[in-house]
Amino acid sequence: MKLPSVQQAAQEAWRTFLRFPFVIVDAVVGTIVALILVDFEGPSRPTVLYSVLLAAILGIPLLTALALLAERKQLRSSPALMVQAFGVVLLVGYAATVPPDLTNAPLYHLFRLWLLIVTLLLFVTVSPFLGKGSQNGFWQYNKSMVLRALVALVYSHVLFAGLAFALAAVDQLFGFEVAPKRYPELWIFTLGIVATWIFLAGVPDQLESLDTITEYPKVLKVLAQYILLPLVLVYLVILYAYLVKIVVAWDWPQGWVSRLILGFAATGILTNLLLHPLAGRSEYGWITRTSRWFYLSVLPVTVMLFLALSRRISEYGITEGRYLAVALGVWLLGTSLYFAFSRTANIKAIPVSLALLCLLMSAGPWGMFSVSERNQVGRLETLLTSNSILKEGNVSPAHSELPYGDRKEISAILEYLRQVHGYESIQPWFSESLRQDSLETTSAYKPSSTVAGLLGVKYVEPVHLSTEGSIFLTADTQRSTDVRGYDGMLRDHWIRTTERSKTFPEDGVEYRASETLDTLTVLFLRGGTPIDSVQVDVHATVERLARDYHGDNASNIPPGDMYATGTGDSAKATVCLRHLRFRRDAADLKIEFYGADILYARIVREPAQ
Repeated sequence: MKLPSVQQAAQEAWRTFLRFPFVIVDAVVGTIVALILVDFEGPSRPTVLYSVLLAAILGIPLLTALALLAERKQLRSSPALMVQAFGVVLLVGYAATVPPDLTNAPLYHLFRLWLLIVTLLLFVTVSPFLGKGSQNGFWQYNKSMVLRALVALVYSHVLFAGLAFALAAVDQLFGFEVAPKRYPELWIFTLGIVATWIFLAGVPDQLESLDTITEYPKVLKVLAQYILLPLVLVYLVILYAYLVKIVVAWDWPQGWVSRLILGFAATGILTNLLLHPLAGRSEYGWITRTSRWFYLSVLPVTVMLFLALSRRISEYGITEGRYLAVALGVWLLGTSLYFAFSRTANIKAIPVSLALLCLLMSAGPWGMFSVSERNQVGRLETLLTSNSILKEGNVSPAHSELPYGDRKEISAILEYLRQVHGYESIQPWFSESLRQDSLETTSAYKPSSTVAGLLGVKYVEPVHLSTEGSIFLTADTQRSTDVRGYDGMLRDHWIRTTERSKTFPEDGVEYRASETLDTLTVLFLRGGTPIDSVQVDVHATVERLARDYHGDNASNIPPGDMYATGTGDSAKATVCLRHLRFRRDAADLKIEFYGADILYARIVREPAQ
């Protein structure tokens, strides 16, 4: 095989630049901006570079799609460049919406970026075939684009690995100090410029001829027929078994099932798309029948999806994730009806409809961000009004402690608003500014615990440390422990089923936990032999905590609420729980582990007179 010469490679690179000039310039600008941001040292500060970077990221798929659209419409050079220049105008308009202090800005800016990236990638898949071209040509074009993207990623990362190793060699062998940030900068360069250029060089340039291609890669057939299709059947069996369970037990579907339904639908749709070129061949007639039955099977589980989501929304309101799940459910329902009952269904409808859905969700009063913010602010307003904290649009701090459930909801909504949207929508309720005085933080807004304090609400901090099905409680570790009346304290001991006892010869004490961790016994030693003991019922304290905190995760609990004390005839001990994890199975409560300080004392009684 004859390798291409440097001159041939340069000519190919120049040809690619002439074909996609706006895309390559956009990639170069975005890469330079990213390198500047990575190279900058010191505290983050507002800069227009974030706006340029995000616009450049969107520019690669947008300008590529517009160039291919102009090419397929056979526009002459000037009109084709004008179409791509219009794309630059759109990017400038988007850049104007990106806050200069992006590192401290609400997360919805990044969520919207991802939504627009998906929209534009879908636009790339369909732009040369809008209104013309067969489904086969459309399929062959996207096959080529996906394979080319994989080639570009592999080549660029091989290049990055080789150059990174060369930098490390220079650093180690010649003593030239290579700053650690040079490696991510090298990765940005290879991905932003090299990978983009390699990908564009392989974009099909004879789009009309794609309609005549009939070859089908064997690897795709194996993937779709022997890997993805069995997975779809597994998902289908699980979902319908769960559906039967719901009908028999008359139980509401759990929220987690929505992920399985969407995963099942995505895998099935991808399988149908991969097998589509074979569907028209006589020996693969089963593909058309299987496809129709797949879309019919989606309809009942889509209803289950809506039932599961409706329960979550009724309990916790609308967030971007739930809005997205509902929107995808509506899209899935429409797509399934279209492919199940239409005799002339076109696979181009999938990316077109999905791109339009993502575009509609990304902005406007009907979009996911506006709807979610309005819903959560409305829930917060209802909670504050019902507790007489919000009166005529102004905050009047609570003078008594609210019920735990209300405190937990208020705290969760405040934290959600701070992270995703900011406090602008609730700022009119307060006389104080809810923005941070300094940008030397991870957010432009005050902590949600501070805002809860302005409401007179005792903050309930969300805890994310528990595993699935477990409950995690932590005490307020900033408060000191009252040790009056005790002889000594064993600090910060973790009690697990695998570590249930420990001896302290110098202190003359030992503790032993039961196998279930429900009780802890403190033994007093003399010469290594127990002379006294006291037992502490930890389980009773955990039961009380589970009731008081309604089986939810909680933190910053007053330390006194997490004390378990045992008293005997001549000794006493207190287990001061700091961290506790437990789970409830049916009616049983099982302690998994806890971290605690252990106070102990001997009770010396005066002899009778």
